[in-house]
Amino acid sequence: MSTSAVLSQPHAPSRGRLIAYWLVTLFICFELIYGGLWDLNVLNKNYVYGVLEHLGYPLYLAALLGVCKFAAAIVFLSPGLLLLKEWAYAGIVILFSAAFLSHLIVGDGLWTFVWSLLFSLLTVLSWALRPGNRRLVGYSSNALAQE
Repeated sequence: MSTSAVLSQPHAPSRGRLIAYWLVTLFICFELIYGGLWDLNVLNKNYVYGVLEHLGYPLYLAALLGVCKFAAAIVFLSPGLLLLKEWAYAGIVILFSAAFLSHLIVGDGLWTFVWSLLFSLLTVLSWALRPGNRRLVGYSSNALAQE
């Protein structure tokens, strides 16, 4: 048996844990898709551009974030793709944490940045609650070559 990606399934998750995982994950995915539509300027025209200017970021960042949010939501909802799920979780936690810190640094009020902190924590909760068949354990650098 190789040391590449191994699924961790010590026991079946409880029904409550599985329900909590899916509720939190679906909420995060809804936020990612909805936020991606804002970032791509489909909803609430130019709002995100104003926020990016206020925070000192280039406007093209909106398109990059929008595409990445859609990609992460697709990966979260897809079966398999365990390594991509780990990357997506890390990327989304970094995204929301950076948004929180950016608003904090420029001196915005609590209600402006508390949502990004909440979404960051919910993303970590989704990661922690994920069932065994959605966990990547024992990953080695040879895993991609062997898949």
